Amino acid sequence: MSDDDPPVAFDGGRPRTRKRILYQLNDRLGHEPGVEYTRFDPGRTAPTGLVASIDSGRLLGVEYPAPAATLEVRWSPRSGWKDRFAIQWYERADTASDTAVDGRDRTLPEGYTLSCGWHQDDHLNDLGPAHFQEEYPDGSVERYGVSFGDVNPVWILSECLANLPNRLRTFRERLDE
Repeated sequence: MSDDDPPVAFDGGRPRTRKRILYQLNDRLGHEPGVEYTRFDPGRTAPTGLVASIDSGRLLGVEYPAPAATLEVRWSPRSGWKDRFAIQWYERADTASDTAVDGRDRTLPEGYTLSCGWHQDDHLNDLGPAHFQEEYPDGSVERYGVSFGDVNPVWILSECLANLPNRLRTFRERLDE
């Protein structure tokens, strides 16, 4: 193990641990403009997810109605090729920063006005192994089948980040209809 490798999680040292994957995804997000900070969601023995505070305009490369957003990443490795994951975008259009005057962390999805993201799990198999999900303010949900050309978590996150501006634009157009 080199000095650059994250410590091995308490799981017998298997290379595809959730902790290792989340550390790699955190490193990937650290190279993205507009990611103000990230934090791990703690678990009993290792992190269970990753939450990033986002400057929307910088990340998307365009002026955007919601100046601040949250990107939440959950990853659960499986022994087969099909890991479970969710890469979810949350925003509040009226939020100017991710920290309120009272100091409360604004990266939590409570009170969000728009949410969408990529999911791969064991349900909705009629859409294929993964789907993109749009959650509307009225509580309705639309899902669209998607596929990825690779199973590497960092590659998948990179593809999602590259497709995010177009997905958000399309979603907002549907909201305006």
